[in-house]
Amino acid sequence: MMPMFTAAHALPWTVASPFKMRPGLARLEEATVNLFLRDPLAERYSERKRQLLNEQPTHVLLGEADSQVLIEIAKHYQLQTDINLAANAEALTLGMQEDFVILHDEVNDQGSEMRTRFLSVCFPSNWNPSEKLGLNFHAIHVPVADNTILQAGAKGIVDLAFRKNTMLRHVWLLTPNSDLPSHPLQRPRLWADAIEQAGDGLLLEQLYFRVERQTTLPLPDLKRGVFFIRVMVAPLVEVLRVEPNRAAQLAEALASMSENVLAYRGMTAALPRLLQELASFR
Repeated sequence: MMPMFTAAHALPWTVASPFKMRPGLARLEEATVNLFLRDPLAERYSERKRQLLNEQPTHVLLGEADSQVLIEIAKHYQLQTDINLAANAEALTLGMQEDFVILHDEVNDQGSEMRTRFLSVCFPSNWNPSEKLGLNFHAIHVPVADNTILQAGAKGIVDLAFRKNTMLRHVWLLTPNSDLPSHPLQRPRLWADAIEQAGDGLLLEQLYFRVERQTTLPLPDLKRGVFFIRVMVAPLVEVLRVEPNRAAQLAEALASMSENVLAYRGMTAALPRLLQELASFR
């Protein structure tokens, strides 16, 4: 499968130090709201999604989709298609570059909480979508390393992002896998593979900068919320060369990561070599 790389200069650069697992939410104002990103790779994203749907549909579409919510998503995306087609989960999946998750606002003994009831996720970043169906925000983020800040703010995050305002967040990571999907059951290329293939050359040249542009769409009248994930990947060395200080910024962020985060991202063994190469990167 030929890689689908976003132009390096188009990837959001949100690397900061010290590194912390944090919400990092920003409000999207109504006048300039941009829930989605469309670019020249749209058709190829659709082709990759179609391939995954043909090969493993039960890994991609999970749960039952609410047709009213699908129609609302299609309206916001401005899909030029019949509204009945837009209400079809598979057609909507193929028509968007984003993955999406639909949450239902439900009442239980503890009050109201939002749980995932449908997932259309073709391009997970080292997580299994089937394990997230039916979970609330707190349960979804239990496996995340250093999740104290996220878990402490869970109620406020859900209220803000899925009941009140359209929000934006970026998550970045380094990966040895160049493909858009990185499902743990598919045995993607691992860090050990990248280190072996680098040999005496640069490990940085074996790696990719992966960004998730995450946005939310509250639908309070339907007691629903939608979470969108737009995955973008580019060769790491190309991203570093967009601005002259990026190698130093990345090195500082990596050096500030806790042991738990490094282990969670599979980078523990690679860190010393990464820091050494970044220090001399040109």
